[in-house]
Amino acid sequence: MNFFDSVISVFKNYVNFSGRATRSEFWWFFFFCILLYMLTFSFNGIEFSEVLSNTDLRKGNPSVLVEQFIQSWFGVAILVTFIPSITVAVRRFHDLGMTGWWYAGLQIVPSLLPNIFIFNLISFSALFLFIYFMLQEGVGDNRFGPGPFREDI
Repeated sequence: MNFFDSVISVFKNYVNFSGRATRSEFWWFFFFCILLYMLTFSFNGIEFSEVLSNTDLRKGNPSVLVEQFIQSWFGVAILVTFIPSITVAVRRFHDLGMTGWWYAGLQIVPSLLPNIFIFNLISFSALFLFIYFMLQEGVGDNRFGPGPFREDI
């Protein structure tokens, strides 16, 4: 699957948690998200730096930063790609023969842990385990459906 096919496929399956996603589909969409975030952040870099120097933010009022984030192109890009990023990762786990709950265990749960060294170490390890799984080649037919056509990146 090439870059454009994978982006189109992920957006066609915007809220589809069933089925499977190939390794190339996941990684091309990840690359698309990185490019989109860099482009949109470059539009708002000056505004973000002004907001970060705002005195209300220094007094412990993050509402100005949240408001700027939501109103920026960067915030729109994050909101548009948030759900498809989750669904393609869940479908990628399905391609490996694993349940989508692995996504929750490796991405959501570690982000909810308190900011203590041992929990930071667990979160860091979970990130590397997630990347390890996403790099694995999918298995043949499994309980989530037949093996999709594979084309490595």
